[in-house]
Amino acid sequence: MAHILFSVPFYQDVWDDIQQERQPGKIRLSIFLIAGVCGSLPALTWALHVFYRNYNRAGRISAFIIMLLLCDLLVLFLTPYVVTNLLQAENCWDNMTCRMLSSLWAGSETYGLHLQQVVGLEGALSLRNPVAWNFTFFHSCSIIFSIVALLCFSLCEFFSVDHLILLGLPLLFTITLTSCIVTCRAPPHISDAPCTTWKSSSAVLALVTVTMVLYVVFANMCLLLRNYSGHYLDLKYWNLWVTCLSLMSLRVVFDPLLCVLVHRRNLRVQTQQNTHRAHD
Repeated sequence: MAHILFSVPFYQDVWDDIQQERQPGKIRLSIFLIAGVCGSLPALTWALHVFYRNYNRAGRISAFIIMLLLCDLLVLFLTPYVVTNLLQAENCWDNMTCRMLSSLWAGSETYGLHLQQVVGLEGALSLRNPVAWNFTFFHSCSIIFSIVALLCFSLCEFFSVDHLILLGLPLLFTITLTSCIVTCRAPPHISDAPCTTWKSSSAVLALVTVTMVLYVVFANMCLLLRNYSGHYLDLKYWNLWVTCLSLMSLRVVFDPLLCVLVHRRNLRVQTQQNTHRAHD
């Protein structure tokens, strides 16, 4: 992702013409990135307030939810720097600072999409099998796994390794498919308002499915832009790639809503388990 935005090929005379044609796409992408920052700040503030209030009530907060919100915060922190370099006439991929920060931003964006699917799966498992959910998602293992995965994605961006990112698509597709199957198998209702539980489950399922489809198209466009050398088709793929990236950049707006929906469902599971223990 980052090397496609900022790297310069060998043929400088041809690249100048390509840069002029790609400039409208960069402006459009910058608008979406700025809109994502402006829209996600109030959403993140609201989500953190909800989690802080539930934490004071001794509610368990998933480590993956915490790491997803921290990943979004990292994206928001690096987005102004990326937009500033994106709108400049000269590319900065040869600059080590720009290369490191843009790779960290791209790695955070990519890993945030994967982590979103994991949070959706966690929410589905909490409804279907609360015991398995409690023993599967350990806090310490989840945090270590998240940090290692973020570093791996950032290093792939730094060294322009697109094929390794594509190797994770089967796993990502399996996670999304599992979430769909578990959610659609009519999970037991855990509250007195079944429609509320079903609506939140449908919203989580729809969100993770849409981002999964966008990411598959985006990953294929990355390979085409990386390997294809034609000028006209390169611009066509570039516009489609920018469109997918622009839509995926709005993920930081919806992630807090996803985390709150999953956390509230998990909280209802914990409340029900505690009630059963008290009766026993």
